[in-house]
Amino acid sequence: MPRYSVGLPLLAGLAALVLFPRLIDTLKAREHPPLAPEAGRVLVARPSGVSDTFHQTVVLLLEAGDTHRTWGLVLNRVRAPDEQPLPQGVDRWGGPVHPTHRITLTPQSQPPEGAHHLLSGLSWYASDQTTQPPAPGSLAFAGVAAWGPGQLEQELAGGAWWVVEVRAAEVFTPPGNLWATLAARHL
Repeated sequence: MPRYSVGLPLLAGLAALVLFPRLIDTLKAREHPPLAPEAGRVLVARPSGVSDTFHQTVVLLLEAGDTHRTWGLVLNRVRAPDEQPLPQGVDRWGGPVHPTHRITLTPQSQPPEGAHHLLSGLSWYASDQTTQPPAPGSLAFAGVAAWGPGQLEQELAGGAWWVVEVRAAEVFTPPGNLWATLAARHL
């Protein structure tokens, strides 16, 4: 009997070490059920989950799901990847591809003709699709973030991103703490 008195607690302790992290993950999943990527939601890069290109980024999805493409804008980059200043009239770096492509997010309740409604108080348009000047509070982006067919789904399955619902006001907040604020919802 003495031989089991030491081994049984040791075995129980090892089992707890293996099962405890899984229990925490299960509880977190119940607290934050995974959301599907949809236009108007954001992707929040998980720590060590994505490439350096997307480290601590928040990406607003403009098109996702059943469309032929999934793409959006990095909301919290104020400099180009090479640390160069952004082009004239651009507020933020939208992503690693198509750096000459310009997208404007507008908080207008009545956005300009050709704009795409995304959320209550948030629309977007390609900057060359309207002749109206951007509304006060609008944000202009250079470049986009884009995924090929199935690529984002693979990254989500691998735990690279959290999919988060946001309000329009959060999209227009200063970029400095945006990642930490949204990531804190999952940590």
